[in-house]
Amino acid sequence: MKTQRLTVLSKAILLALAMILAVAFVSGNAAASADKADIQFTYVTITEGQTLWGLASDYSKDQSQREWIASLVELNNLTTTDLQPGQKLALPN
Repeated sequence: MKTQRLTVLSKAILLALAMILAVAFVSGNAAASADKADIQFTYVTITEGQTLWGLASDYSKDQSQREWIASLVELNNLTTTDLQPGQKLALPN
């Protein structure tokens, strides 16, 4: 009888913990999703002969071209400076 009570109590505690974790997980994901929903990017499709410096010249606005290129590289996870025709890149805001 005592063993049954411990088993029921253990199951109740595990269920309560699972519910708490589930609520925390869903709440955390909802907040993260809401933050991401506000971010919008302009995209450019690379044409033959375009370079990072050429893009910076066209799109960097008041930011230094070097800083803008660094942001572009980070935003698009670029591992090379070679751009390929048809490649789609998100532009830093």
